[in-house]
Amino acid sequence: MQGLAALIEHLSELYEESAGEWKLSPERLAALLGLDHVTLWRTVHGARDRIVFADAVDGWTQDTVGDLVTVLEALYGEEAERELTRAGLFLPWSLGIGLVEELLFRCRQFAAAHEVRTDELESMLRHTGSVRKAVGIYLETHVDVEPLIDECAQSFRVLNGLPREGAVTASAWLRRMLGRHLLEPQDLVVGLVERLHIAAAQMGFMDPEERRRAEDSRGARAGRTDRRADGDSPRGSRKESRRAWAWKVMGFPDGQVSVDALRARYRELMMRHHPDADPSGLERCKDVNVAYSLLIVESTTS
Repeated sequence: MQGLAALIEHLSELYEESAGEWKLSPERLAALLGLDHVTLWRTVHGARDRIVFADAVDGWTQDTVGDLVTVLEALYGEEAERELTRAGLFLPWSLGIGLVEELLFRCRQFAAAHEVRTDELESMLRHTGSVRKAVGIYLETHVDVEPLIDECAQSFRVLNGLPREGAVTASAWLRRMLGRHLLEPQDLVVGLVERLHIAAAQMGFMDPEERRRAEDSRGARAGRTDRRADGDSPRGSRKESRRAWAWKVMGFPDGQVSVDALRARYRELMMRHHPDADPSGLERCKDVNVAYSLLIVESTTS
């Protein structure tokens, strides 16, 4: 295990020098671990179906540290992941789920506290002629997730007793999730997005597809006496459709569940559909994040 300790010390030094933007060549890795090149490449080749081989040839970085851990596990067993995690150099999926949930919580707080600038929104609506485009511009103008990511990463490091490197690793992990579109900025502030759509509808702006849904909804409900119900409002059909989809994704078709059960199911589904274990996991995790973001807002504000 001396080679593993030497590697961790070297990576920690690289973190200090480059704020986490490190790169480790296969030659340097072999030297740190005290391995000959034949042994290292035999190990890398043995893990070829679980890693991106080209990254091993070019050298590992913080973005591909997961593949490095896979190679190290072939040499040292599960202790390799535990040691790199303890050193704040690697974030396993199980901890990453909690990190994403923390970011969703902070984004919900931000969204709830944000006061919609209706004058700006109206100007954007008139300029673009599209609710979807106007909402996108509004979010780009007023929502900056970068500070929230950094705050979340620092909090995560402290709560898990990790060294300073842990915050850099955590923030980089979240940014990779955004880069892979497992998290989308609009879904992080879904409560704010809903309020923007409602504000737009109240100003008389509605995209054609939403108008058609609203008209279909009103036609289907023509026999109802309460025309002022949420489902008959301009936003009702869209909201109801998204809600039904979200409950289905989370596995609660009747929509009756406690906040704790919803959170437990979120973690269960995210673990089940780990992208490295499930070929369709990335898309499934995207859906779970969107559904959870939508439902947890309603569950914690109702």
